[in-house]
Amino acid sequence: MLNLVFLPATEPGDTTYGTAPDRIEAYPGASIRQIRYPTLVWYNAAVQREAVRQIRAFGIAPLVLVGFSKSGLGAWNIARALPALVSGTIIFDAPVARRELPPWGTEPFYANDAAWQEDLPMNTIGPFKASMPGTHKLVLISGESFRVEMEALSKALTQACVDHAFLSRPRQRHHWQSGWIEEGLKAVIGAGERDSS
Repeated sequence: MLNLVFLPATEPGDTTYGTAPDRIEAYPGASIRQIRYPTLVWYNAAVQREAVRQIRAFGIAPLVLVGFSKSGLGAWNIARALPALVSGTIIFDAPVARRELPPWGTEPFYANDAAWQEDLPMNTIGPFKASMPGTHKLVLISGESFRVEMEALSKALTQACVDHAFLSRPRQRHHWQSGWIEEGLKAVIGAGERDSS
């Protein structure tokens, strides 16, 4: 059974970037669960703890954690908190290397640039490498919005000898339904495999 957990990237009901799917055509047997929040969130420590609580309550393992845009940061840090449960992590088009606090509603979640940098994937490669088992599959997919940051993280991961797949898709829309989920899953579970359970 392919277990997927999607992390929200927008406020509930906001369809600007589409919505996380409840079914994936290429993987019809996949079990999909979604983390829920009542408002827009950025994945600071408290929000991460709530996501971990919800994931543990699902009672599933192993699982693939999927993050898009701001929830890509959540996927990176939540995977580190659940290394025994998360067999793969897919991050699409996320602000993973930005040194300054992003301007898109982060203020209630991060007090300043220093607090933001504590969660920044670019600054936490060492802890990520130390936390995740060698069998974990990390897939980074760049898109139209954060291509440069995604490329920078991939290069830093390569320098740190962290095994991962990087799919450069500079023209891929910053949208749930732009095809990146299928590409990410293909990279996680293997090009020749399909979930048939």
